[in-house]
Amino acid sequence: MAVKDYVILQGKQVPYEIARIPVDAVRLDPKNPRIEYLLGHRFSGSASQDDIVDALWEKDQVKALSQSILANGGVREHIIVQRDKNGGYTVREGNCRTASSRKLRLSHPGDNRFDTIPAHIFDQQLTEEDVAIMIADVHVAKKISWDAYTQAKTTHELHRVHGKPYDWLTNHLRMSKSKVAEQLAAYDAMTAFLQVHSDPKYVSRFTLFHEMVRKKGLKELYDSDADGFRARYFGWVAGGKIHDPRQVRTLEQIMKDPDAVKALDESGYDAAAQVLAGKDPTLGSDVFFQVKKATEALKNTPMSDVQDLKAGDPQKIILLRNLSRAIEDLATMAGVKV
Repeated sequence: MAVKDYVILQGKQVPYEIARIPVDAVRLDPKNPRIEYLLGHRFSGSASQDDIVDALWEKDQVKALSQSILANGGVREHIIVQRDKNGGYTVREGNCRTASSRKLRLSHPGDNRFDTIPAHIFDQQLTEEDVAIMIADVHVAKKISWDAYTQAKTTHELHRVHGKPYDWLTNHLRMSKSKVAEQLAAYDAMTAFLQVHSDPKYVSRFTLFHEMVRKKGLKELYDSDADGFRARYFGWVAGGKIHDPRQVRTLEQIMKDPDAVKALDESGYDAAAQVLAGKDPTLGSDVFFQVKKATEALKNTPMSDVQDLKAGDPQKIILLRNLSRAIEDLATMAGVKV
């Protein structure tokens, strides 16, 4: 007999049952946020159940999950399903566990450990908004973290589709308003990019858009589309000329130098960084970056430190002498006079 319980969603008690159900009776959800774009691009909205399993199986983390399930002797964490009109069940959360179980059944015929799967079973009256809130609680509020793109997609759905205001999102998802704004802006930018460059492989480059909207100057360029910045940024991302979020953090400096921008257009980020380093050695050298910082600090030495030196503070005098000797040693090795 199934165990009955309930969950509180938006101030209401929503009942569900806890039971093991046949894996074959479970229908995978083609709207699964982790693969919805891939399925739409590859199958134009007509993906079969086998297509969904295969699409999920392409992900290394799903293969790793199946090995964990195999070692454990079955699925441990309950999936969330909703009853269908035909008596089956649709997965609302747990597509990867379900797909892994199906693969394990095929590869281990006769092993009944993978015939059933533990589930929280909801009735048909569970709304799409209820589902979105449950998924966000599991995967965005950091209980079981999804990748950044899927988290942003879920936040976008709650805000733009279900009308959840910022205050609700910050409280329920446990993130600041600025973080919510970043996710929404990055998701919008990524969606615009995918309309031009539709290959599903580009979804993995979401962090480049997230980092871009975090930089005030770059976001202003993107929002205003100054000098066709959007198309240029899309081209850099698609062409691999920018491929690491750390590169985006220095893109504002590159955009201020025409020679560096030209190098970025022609050869990529590394070439642009070399152009800047040639003009400002602190950009290409940690040592000279620290030298610049130390020089600025020394020029603005507080009078209290000056008085300590005059008074013969031994530790501060030692630090100053060590700095002087280090500079002399470096100059000697390089054969330059300072």
